[in-house]
Amino acid sequence: MDPVSPLGGPAKQRTYVTFLAGDGDYVLGVVGLAKGLRKVRSAHPLVVAMLPDVPEPHRQLLRAQGCVLREIEPVHPPENQVQFAMAYYVINYSKLRIWNFVEYSKMIYLDADIQVYDNIDHLFDLPDGYFYAAMDCFCEKTWSHSRQYSIGYCQQCPDKVAWPADMGSPPPFYFNAGMFVSEPARSTYETLLETLRITRPTPFAEQASHWYYESI
Repeated sequence: MDPVSPLGGPAKQRTYVTFLAGDGDYVLGVVGLAKGLRKVRSAHPLVVAMLPDVPEPHRQLLRAQGCVLREIEPVHPPENQVQFAMAYYVINYSKLRIWNFVEYSKMIYLDADIQVYDNIDHLFDLPDGYFYAAMDCFCEKTWSHSRQYSIGYCQQCPDKVAWPADMGSPPPFYFNAGMFVSEPARSTYETLLETLRITRPTPFAEQASHWYYESI
């Protein structure tokens, strides 16, 4: 019997999602992720959001692993922000497309270089209506230009180095975009694309200057 939603009718499926672009070896990471989820007996599928440049042999390899393939169109940075958009980061704007996978009620996004060692299906049971992600670390050299890095402040260990009172309010939270739990929605998808168009870049944020949430 198919699952039924509280409102009646068939319940939407939950899914893991990852992202793939190009013809490089990153496809092997997706294969490893698919095998890892299968090894820990996950009850949910792995959807691969892929750009059109992923070659057919790679697609066949992923189908053989039981992956669900979803081709998406690239999302390019706004014209006034191309000076910040290195080729690596341009690809990551396209990840916003996964909020348009509205046939799923909830998704767990995982970068393809993540290793799964235990079943994490319980994360799907987190209360709805929230965005869940792990805080990023200010200790990486990518932050070397920032005030946080200069004083050794890290949002993951705020008691280790206190934020100086004479520097004003602590910076807003940043999260790591390699793993998060969210709910696809057409309205969210459209809002994200519009926000991308009008938001000025920050000095640094995970996955180029728009993976930024304040006080989630």
